Amino acid sequence: MDINEMVIIFLNQLSGFGPRTIIDLKNKLNKLEEMWSLNKQQLKNIGLTDFKIKKFNEHKEEFRPQDILADFKKEDINYLTLYNDQYPDRLKEIYDPPPVIFYKGCLNFQLPAVAIIGSRNSTLYGRKITSKTASELAKMGVNIISGLARGIDSTAHQGALAADGGITTAVLGNGFDYLYPSQNKLLSQKIMDKGLMLTEFNPEIAPRANNFPRRNRIISGLSDLILVVEAGEKSGTLITVDYALEQGKDIMAVPGNIDRPNSVGCNRLLKKGAAIFTKVSDIIDYLSRYLQNNKKQNEFVETDELFNKVYPELNSDEIKILKLFQHEIEIYYNDLVRLSNLTTEKVDQILVKLELMNLIIRLKGKKYQFKGLQNLLKPI
Repeated sequence: MDINEMVIIFLNQLSGFGPRTIIDLKNKLNKLEEMWSLNKQQLKNIGLTDFKIKKFNEHKEEFRPQDILADFKKEDINYLTLYNDQYPDRLKEIYDPPPVIFYKGCLNFQLPAVAIIGSRNSTLYGRKITSKTASELAKMGVNIISGLARGIDSTAHQGALAADGGITTAVLGNGFDYLYPSQNKLLSQKIMDKGLMLTEFNPEIAPRANNFPRRNRIISGLSDLILVVEAGEKSGTLITVDYALEQGKDIMAVPGNIDRPNSVGCNRLLKKGAAIFTKVSDIIDYLSRYLQNNKKQNEFVETDELFNKVYPELNSDEIKILKLFQHEIEIYYNDLVRLSNLTTEKVDQILVKLELMNLIIRLKGKKYQFKGLQNLLKPI
């Protein structure tokens, strides 16, 4: 247990202790636990206002790290602080990154990611475009990110999960003690089973109106590209677009009928220079260029020496299995056993590990597929 991480989680629930305050405290103090030994004037000297000092002193005796960990374990809640190596690099780069994120499911931050967002009061047309687009992108190994809201968000998650091996990430505007909206109970469980749910809010934080604009910066921050399907003139979706523009992300929008309220936001974005979306290949073309410019080319490593450098966590048998995908992207299980000369028990263990590393996915018919766009885990 890292006591500094526990302090970050504790402060994160206190009124007035937003991301900037917590990060500022972390930068000023060698150890955040020093706060418990500081008097009021000393707390002022490190930048806390009277209100924040009052809140801290009112609650500081409630700090029980072991109880926090026990509650997380009971509810199957994991966490990453800004100072953890697994914390997503994309979020570190945004203004006001959350000092801690809580999550359920499998981490997938290394995947190419597209945020699909839009109106809660979506049309049949909007949901159709969203479902088809999310599903096709997910089949190609793209992580579909959205906010679990009604309408376009929920449809995006559902479309991704409908694809074989599809991955999706839901960013919440509340803590895990609450399910919002309540009608997404089944969808939430599917996301936790096959994807990732995350939030910057401590478990006990209820959904509040001002939470959702905050969570939108995380949706855009985790994404390589934002696709707006439907948005009214004053849609909350446009808040995500504003964050995305601040973060230097590119925007695509689906054009809509000029006489429909849900098309006003998208059509306005297009007039201001957003890229037009008409088919999935528009996004794939963009991602290909983006990944070439920002990451090493997506190619298999040829030599054992480079394999060991790129995947130091894999042993010789695991590398042997992975290398079989060099010439055949999809391979039947029986062929993996035959070509590797390993026992079925050993092959099973290796395949599970490679799946958890998001290097391969399991398809129907006992077939495995290398996740082409996802061979970006390590720089060569």
